[in-house]
Amino acid sequence: MRKYLLILLTLLPLLGFAKEKKDNSNPKYLVGAVTLNEEGKISFSKEIKAPSLSKKELYDIMLKWANGRFKSDGKLISRVVYTDEEKGDIAASAEEYVVFSSSALSLDRTRIYYQYFINVQDGACDMTMTRIRYWYDENRDGGQKYTAEEWITDDMALNKKKTKLAPICGKFRRETIDLKDALFKSAADAIGEKTISVVTPVAPATAAAGGELRSIKIGELPSNLDEIAAKGRITFTADGEEMEIKQENWGGFGKLFDKDVAYTLIDQSKIAISALAEHADNYTISFYLPGAVQASVVINCKKSMSKIMTVDELKSLNQTVDTSKSYKMYIGEVTGIFLRE
Repeated sequence: MRKYLLILLTLLPLLGFAKEKKDNSNPKYLVGAVTLNEEGKISFSKEIKAPSLSKKELYDIMLKWANGRFKSDGKLISRVVYTDEEKGDIAASAEEYVVFSSSALSLDRTRIYYQYFINVQDGACDMTMTRIRYWYDENRDGGQKYTAEEWITDDMALNKKKTKLAPICGKFRRETIDLKDALFKSAADAIGEKTISVVTPVAPATAAAGGELRSIKIGELPSNLDEIAAKGRITFTADGEEMEIKQENWGGFGKLFDKDVAYTLIDQSKIAISALAEHADNYTISFYLPGAVQASVVINCKKSMSKIMTVDELKSLNQTVDTSKSYKMYIGEVTGIFLRE
């Protein structure tokens, strides 16, 4: 008995690695994170803007990326199955393992099968991950096979209140979303490495398209910030999830208890970003010049308060906002402002 106890004590540090805590209430996994396409299939899509790249350049970049990402390892079969340079189409069929937990004594994983479609045109790349299936616990009596449509939808993979992931199906949903994010990021990185941003020249002392970020004070913000908001793009980032917002969502700056604050308006009909903003304690607003890959202005915020806005309040804060919609305003204490030089 003493011998077995010593062995168990020796293995405890290893077993600890299998107990990594997963955030099952992260809004990136909750309502709105999984949707069905017109064919009734779960489908994740992403558009990457690259204004400085031609269709041919983007096609070559994405074909190289796809051939490197989707390749067989001798047991699992992944490969590019279709290409059409004239149409800008690339399709891949993928098979790989997703690991839920791993320790010295156990390995909990599933095979995941999916199809990945890419279409490129001048300045833009569209990607879709769909037709997702799983083969779980294959070494135990043949295991079980599921489709994503019957296994990771809101009804199956979330609890009744839709506030966190369900115990079993939830882990499939979480890891599938993480895989999707990793694929989109990898493809975006491949494009970003080749992109030379084409931007409209701006006057001196305004935001730049390249260079390093440096910390500045609110009074040093570029004079063309509103122009960037109108002509470029803006993103809202929290808990590792980045979503695009529009000019109407940006409310500007103000003061609250003698502290600099930023106002952000979130359309309550946009479920995913509403959930992200509601659950985040800290978030970042980033402004991009037209065609730029890197943010020109980055504003870090700590959420102070929030409130549903009336029509009159909306008009006074942002004249471009659609007052027929319901908006919630988030007031964030500005904890850092960065300008790219």
